[in-house]
Formats: sequence, C-alpha cells, structure tokens
Amino acid sequence: MAAKQRNKRSKQQQDKNGTNSPSATPTSADKDGKHAKANPKVLTPNLLQNPFFLTGVVTVVISVMAILLYLNMSWKPSRMVVVTKVHDESNPDKQREYKRSLDTIDRRSNLSLEEYRELYDGKWPVLITDALPTMRAMNWTKKFFMEKYGNEIITIRATEDGLAGIKDTLAMPLGLFLSHLHEGQPKLWTYLMDELFLLQKPELQDDLDDILYLQDDFFQLFPREIRPWNSMLLWGTKFSRSHLHIDPYNWTGTNAVFSGLKKWKLFPPGQDYLLHVKKGSNSGFPLNCFKYSSDIDAFNPDLKRFPRFAKAKAIEFDQHPGELLLIPTGWFHQAYNDEETMAVSSQVMNINNYKIVLEEIFKAGNLKKKSLPANFESLSPESQVKTVMQLLPKHILEKGRELTADALRQIDGVRNKQPG
Repeated sequence: MAAKQRNKRSKQQQDKNGTNSPSATPTSADKDGKHAKANPKVLTPNLLQNPFFLTGVVTVVISVMAILLYLNMSWKPSRMVVVTKVHDESNPDKQREYKRSLDTIDRRSNLSLEEYRELYDGKWPVLITDALPTMRAMNWTKKFFMEKYGNEIITIRATEDGLAGIKDTLAMPLGLFLSHLHEGQPKLWTYLMDELFLLQKPELQDDLDDILYLQDDFFQLFPREIRPWNSMLLWGTKFSRSHLHIDPYNWTGTNAVFSGLKKWKLFPPGQDYLLHVKKGSNSGFPLNCFKYSSDIDAFNPDLKRFPRFAKAKAIEFDQHPGELLLIPTGWFHQAYNDEETMAVSSQVMNINNYKIVLEEIFKAGNLKKKSLPANFESLSPESQVKTVMQLLPKHILEKGRELTADALRQIDGVRNKQPG
C-alpha cells in the first residue's frame, strides 16, 4: 500500500513538472519521429480552454469577414475593352491601336478636327461638350415655339403601350402637342420627330451654326430631289424614346440637345444576332435604302422574348443641354428622354464612311455596280460620289421629288383642316 501511494505521488509530481505533457521537451526518439505520437484528445481541450487562443480565433474570423464584406461592396465588373485600329497617315503600312472602354462615353472639349478624324470619325462615338453653347438655338423654349409656330403642323409618334404601341405617324398643330408635353407616362407618351419642319423655316436654320466636325458632307453632292432631309426636330415628353436602330444609309449620325436630358445606349458593331435585328424594310427616303432596327426596348428589355439581348454590350451615358453626340456607322443605338427634351439630329457622309453609304445605295437596288466605270476605284472619294449620282436613273429622281412633294401636301392638308 505504501509503495502504491509513493508511485501515485511520483506520478502527480511528474505531471506537475510537465515531464509527461505534450509540450514537454522531446526526447531524441521524439525528434527522430520514432516514438512521437499525436494526442488530439489532450491537445484540443487544452487549446480551447486557453482564453488567448479563443480570442485569436475570433479576431481572425472577424477580420476575414470584414475583408470579404469590403471586397463585395467595392467589387465592380471587369471593364470591357475594345481595341480599334487606326491607319497611321505618316506610314500607310502601319496601324495604331487604341484601347476603348465601354464603361462610359468619351466627353471631349477643344477637340481638333485632326484628332476627331483620327480617333473618332467613323470609328468610335464621342460627346462634344463645347460645340453648341454659342448657338442661338440654345435659347429655344417652349414659349418661343408656342407663340411663333403654334399653328404650324408637325408630325409625332404617340403610344399608349410603350414602343410596341407605336403604329403610325400623326400630324397635328405644334401648339396642341406642346400643351400636352408635360403629360408623359411610362407607357403613354408622345415624341415629335419631324424631318421637314426646320427645313421650311430658314430663320430657325440660321440658329443652327455650322459645326467644325460636319463641314465635309458628301450628301451635298446629291441632287436635291433625293438628298436626305437634314436637321430633324426631336421633342419628346418624359419617358419617350426612339427605337433601337442604325441610321439610314448607315451614315454618321449627330444629335444636339438644347434642353432636357437624354439617355443613350450605343452598341458596338458585330452584335446583330444578340440584338435580334430586323432587316429588309424600306426607309421611305427619297433615295431608298434599307432600315436596320430591332423590336427590343433596350431601356426595358423583354428577355423572355429576346433572350440573346442579355449578352449584348453597350455604352450607356447621359447627354445634357449644349452637348453634341456623334455616332459612327455600324453602331445600333437607342435614345430615351428622361424629361421633356428638345434636340436636333442630322447626318454626315464623308471620306471615312462614303463607301459604306454607297454600298447601302447599291444594296437597295438604286443602281447596279456593273454600271460603274472601270476606273471607278481610282477616282477620288468626291468623284466617286458624283459619279454614282450622275448614273442614277431618272425615275429615281422623279420618285424622290414626288415623295417630298407628297409629304408637304399632307402637311398642308392637315393645316387647312384646322379651325380659323
């Protein structure tokens, strides 16, 4: 009995001194790994009972959670970058590459004509912020048009069911349209889109100064009978919008905002499949061309009906009064008026897009390519355009003249029906 008590006291003393604990100094056999054994049943409870260990674990967990939360709040989708190639005029055999981001539109001021032609013309959209402020058109107001032109007939598009509800173009007095301009609703809105109103008002044309970037315009080489109507007046209620489309002849389009706020979605070329593009309909222009449009409302897309649209990429931005937007060929686009908005759109055909415009004229059957002279490709761009215009059949010119006259007759007819 005495021996057992001595052995028990000896064991307790060893435990007290730590000679049998996991943290005791290992023997040479332990160092060699021959007799070392893990004993989690002893290790885990001792650590979990250690307040310093528990505090450390909690601190690490909290830190990791905070980092994950920060990353989640600050994460943004990776930027979509498009590389465009520009010919180096100093070395025609070389091209310079520019990386473009779809995150936002390029907003430029003091942009030289040379830099515009190199970086943007026919290549990439740009918003010019200092092209309009000195124009007298910046002083146009609803009151001014109501007093001066309230009885003039304009053409509008109206809907009670969003874009899908637009059926026909309507004609009415400008004053009547303006008196309801404040009544726009998400699916019930009106949009003045008139291509002839400003053309019949030279005094208003004078309020639209020439713009540096649009001075070279081969459309001025077209016979007047078939020249595309320029300076379309756009005036929409809140919630009004255009269709998703490419402009006629695939020209370079312009849009100048004089009041309000216009939102845009511009889609780089090569996405026709994703945009569910409709092809084959006619433009109705004096010189016919095909229309390229989509039934998708990019600002309220029906992804069940148009599932591929979910993968389409676009530049999205706001356009404010005094800003000029230039849209190159090949870019589908849609505009949305976030409040009562007045703007004027136009177009340009120049050295960077004339071949595309001519191709659209050929595709619509206005002229066969086999009619072109053998030296056509060696002619200057201006001479090529003149040659095509001279070769157009006479019935094309007559049809264009009649189409314009018919549009004006319809406007006069509505005007004559007005009381007083």
